[in-house]
Amino acid sequence: MQRALIVAENAKYICSPNPMVGAVIVKNKKIIGEGFTHQPGKDHAEIDAIKNVKSKFKEKSCSQLKGSSLYVTLEPCSKEGKTPPCTKEIVRAGISKVFIASKDPSQSGLKKLIKAGIKVETGICEKESSEQNRGFFSRINRSRPFIICKIACSVDGGIGTIKGKDKWITSKESRKDVHYLRAQSDAILTGIGTVIADNPQLNVRVKELQDLKVNLDPRRYVLDSNLRLSGNEVLLKDGGQTTVFCKQGKKIKNLSPSVSIVEIPGNSKRVPIKNVLSFLNKENCNNLMVEAGKEINSSFINSKLIDEFIFYIAPKILGKDKINFSDFDCSFSNIGTIQLQINNIEEIGKDFKVTATPIYK
Repeated sequence: MQRALIVAENAKYICSPNPMVGAVIVKNKKIIGEGFTHQPGKDHAEIDAIKNVKSKFKEKSCSQLKGSSLYVTLEPCSKEGKTPPCTKEIVRAGISKVFIASKDPSQSGLKKLIKAGIKVETGICEKESSEQNRGFFSRINRSRPFIICKIACSVDGGIGTIKGKDKWITSKESRKDVHYLRAQSDAILTGIGTVIADNPQLNVRVKELQDLKVNLDPRRYVLDSNLRLSGNEVLLKDGGQTTVFCKQGKKIKNLSPSVSIVEIPGNSKRVPIKNVLSFLNKENCNNLMVEAGKEINSSFINSKLIDEFIFYIAPKILGKDKINFSDFDCSFSNIGTIQLQINNIEEIGKDFKVTATPIYK
């Protein structure tokens, strides 16, 4: 199963909104085939692994598959979707045992396999598999995406200065790493304040990922309650998918067909975040990355919606003129009354990347 988890990593940037899955087929204690989930509408991991066996063994593939064991990181699908159910192909191939890391609450593959007389065992490396697909499980179980809040700041928690001297606080290496985070995200959410101040692109610009030959740019979402956008912002003119959430829509001249203006109802003056998340859930968003200023960061923190913080901390002190990354008193062990569990610290260029889980009371 450890090998299947490694194979699943090949699907990291291409499989969404489907889960990241790896499959390994074993016969006589030897691996005879491997596979992973491809782009939506293409082969799932189990089918990819079966085809891998057929490609390697040609006319002997049927005898190799018969009586073999399948190790798969997620319960095989049982429903007809863009592709046929994987359970049917597993049964047809003559596989006799299936070892599953995590169950899929949206499928009934386990029952289908047992009914077909296949021996099934679950829970092997379940923790690792669940972590690999935390966004998928969040959407299925909580009806909202897994939410990462990315913050680039100084040692004293500043994301900029009142006078706005420096555009970049962190190093080139940190900024490059952010592009990998974006490539793993289905969507990025920011606010009108950030758009007006920085006019960001919020896309993926990493040469190393271009070989995948898929569109890695996440869908972009802007919270703009009073619709202050002019229509000339990069986000609205570069042809990428952008959705603007507002309280009341109005016509913006020469708006690209790739841009949508969506009215979100609510009693407050601002666009309600939970309504936005409901919208994203309907869009099959597994992983949401928040790249915003202190107001939106504070709103997500207040609502206890952030699942993970990723801090890129530059060895700088911005001092009394700094703009904090939230409205709360902050340190890297707590944010206001929210404690942080530090999961990982690594050096990137001259900076530190700190990954932390909030512990809400």
